Amino acid sequence: MRKRTKIMIGLLVVLFISLAGIFVYGHSIYQEAEKAVDASQQKLERGDKSEKREEKVDPSKDNVSILFIGVDDSDARKGSSSLADALVLATFNKKENSINLVSIPRDSYVDVPYRTEKDKITHVHAKAGLDETVDTVEGLLDVPVDYYVRLDFEAFVKVVDTLGGIPFDVPYYMEESNSQDEKGSIVLQPGEQQLTGEEALAIARTRKYDNDLMRGQRQMELLDTILKETMSISNITKYGDLIEDISNHLTTNMPFNEMVSLHSYITDMNGVQMDKKQLDGNNLMKNGVYYFELENESVETIQKDLREHLDLPTSVADSTEQKEINNSGS
Repeated sequence: MRKRTKIMIGLLVVLFISLAGIFVYGHSIYQEAEKAVDASQQKLERGDKSEKREEKVDPSKDNVSILFIGVDDSDARKGSSSLADALVLATFNKKENSINLVSIPRDSYVDVPYRTEKDKITHVHAKAGLDETVDTVEGLLDVPVDYYVRLDFEAFVKVVDTLGGIPFDVPYYMEESNSQDEKGSIVLQPGEQQLTGEEALAIARTRKYDNDLMRGQRQMELLDTILKETMSISNITKYGDLIEDISNHLTTNMPFNEMVSLHSYITDMNGVQMDKKQLDGNNLMKNGVYYFELENESVETIQKDLREHLDLPTSVADSTEQKEINNSGS
């Protein structure tokens, strides 16, 4: 059987679905969401704090980061053996009420902690698991990953269908496989239309018509649309259905009460600044294998932007100054 790539891009949906329903409908949805998140808890081996943090963060008052991981949990690949087919790091700035989203191309050729050779970042999850994936992203972007949310593609398809489909401007004619790899089962004409879950997944996963960078942009556009559709729901039953859709496909180390503390970012999506970034690079063939070689300048620029957004020192001098401020206040 050929190697399958199932791209799951609604990586923020679980967080925003739960919070949106809670603050619109209150206690009944709160309990349902809390139960789903509690059942999905899986801590990292490092514990509750990133090694890049001096203290554990509190999302109710601190700037935090969340790594959203989209995986293929098909029958052929279960749990930690799944490829990380989509990686998005989100940073949340409390003072600015802003969110930065960085899409990491799946074929990025990166240094992997505790290994002598570089590898595709999508392979790290399959070969070494969740903890090493988090460590690799921390090393690449030079920021702490405070939390992760891992979701598989089946949840994405179900969420879109529960929403009744999503509107999307399809850029060109597409003929794609569905989530079961049935070739030619998804045929789309260019133009604005209502997409089913399978159709939205096909648009998210394809690279035949452009490249990895363009696919990342499509994923971000789909994410925006899903969030807007979720926030416009007026039927309490549909929120319950959405939570059920994701409950069996979610793993996270973020406790429910800490998720809820992020509500200020999503109760008024129009008031939130959302900045989308993508790592640039070039195609690389090595020993007959395709990689995406990241440009150093692009990586360094995004590292600096993320550290500033998290209010972390961006240089040795900044770090020394911050420590002096902390010591003087203690």
